Amino acid sequence: MNKPSIGIIGNGFVGEAQAFAFSPVCNIKIYDVDRLKSTHTLSETHNSDFVFVCVPTPTHKNGKQNLKYINEAFKNACEKPIYILKSTVTPGTTDLLRNKFGNIKIIFSPEFLTERTSKLDMLTQNRIILGGKKSLTKSVRKLYELRFKNKNIIETDSTTSELIKYMNNTFFATKVAMMNEYKLLADKIGVNWDDALNGFASDGRIGDSHLDVPGPDGDYGYGGKCFPKDVCALIDYAEKKGVKLNAIIGGWKTNKTVRKNKNWYFE
Repeated sequence: MNKPSIGIIGNGFVGEAQAFAFSPVCNIKIYDVDRLKSTHTLSETHNSDFVFVCVPTPTHKNGKQNLKYINEAFKNACEKPIYILKSTVTPGTTDLLRNKFGNIKIIFSPEFLTERTSKLDMLTQNRIILGGKKSLTKSVRKLYELRFKNKNIIETDSTTSELIKYMNNTFFATKVAMMNEYKLLADKIGVNWDDALNGFASDGRIGDSHLDVPGPDGDYGYGGKCFPKDVCALIDYAEKKGVKLNAIIGGWKTNKTVRKNKNWYFE
């Protein structure tokens, strides 16, 4: 039985994780603008059964997304493969790309990886979201089942899957901001923070992630490549739809106050 061929456009930590996970069961072709990270040309990478698009989606300070890298990845797209967009994009973007590039076969599948542990996260993910036309998600499901036989695979439309990604990231970002506010109050009134946190987190509904203050990087609040840009992108997107995300906006304001190293990546 011939192995399916997978193309990967963008060989950062997301692209690397796809290659790592699927290499035992698929033939892998990788293209990156950095030639040292590439195994094939862009046109060779497009000539695959499936193509994962894992390029950055930089965001302006006002929250507007720049899709220049995605547009560059798709400009020579062809009819053969099913494109699996992993780059985080605001709801409706996958449909726009499908229309812009001649009704290419494309779905959106959000990634839930952390940069430091992306390969492990890829192998231990507790669910896989596939968003797009049923005929396409069915084919991509079969691809994933070659490697992930017992995972919860959820099939939906592309816009819903795009929102799921933002729901995840902005929820955890807001959770971090809330924990920082609780810590500020606890310090102010002389409460034993360890006892308070233990009592709070013992309620199983809270979950055990994103509770540490300071965080894993030793700083307060959240920074890095994902949470800040995704928070601002969703706030901007929602405002354009006439919805004000007050809880998320408040969390972002808190984060800008408590965070010492404002290491967010805006254009």
